[in-house]
Amino acid sequence: MPPSREEAAQALREISNVQARVAGFQDYRFEASQLMLWGSLNMAGCILSALLQAHLLLIWGAIALSGVILGTRMACRSSDAAGVAPRYLLIVLSILLFDVILHVLFWPITPRQGAMIVPLFIATLYVIRGAQSRPRYIVLGATLALLCCCAYWFAGSHYWWWLALSWGGTLLVAGCWLRRC
Repeated sequence: MPPSREEAAQALREISNVQARVAGFQDYRFEASQLMLWGSLNMAGCILSALLQAHLLLIWGAIALSGVILGTRMACRSSDAAGVAPRYLLIVLSILLFDVILHVLFWPITPRQGAMIVPLFIATLYVIRGAQSRPRYIVLGATLALLCCCAYWFAGSHYWWWLALSWGGTLLVAGCWLRRC
């Protein structure tokens, strides 16, 4: 006896739900490697900023360039989809452009203030993305924002060291967490 119309519709809904979950897990795994890359780079940038404060522009320029190159290569290797490199570059370069524009518009700002722009913007993007489709990103975004703000408000002269842990460390831990999915 063939399934009824309702049974067939229910089976199709269940298949769709499974497909959505599989896509979510694939998204988390892809994102995990990117989080680990950018977490490592941001941690290195903050540590170098603590040690060589006179060279912040050079340090962060090298970090951004390294991240764009390595991240694009990783994105191309981990995806079969055509056009992943242009989309990845558009996202990363948009974030960097946003940072540069805010520095220009609100100049002069302190290095501490300037260092908060990107992690807070990224935290916001993750919360938005989590609200739309992937709830674990809400936890990532909220944790990133909270820890970076705590570093800004409470770290005092150890700001760069705490930012290395709160920004880079949060991304690294989140990458490990999402990799397990």
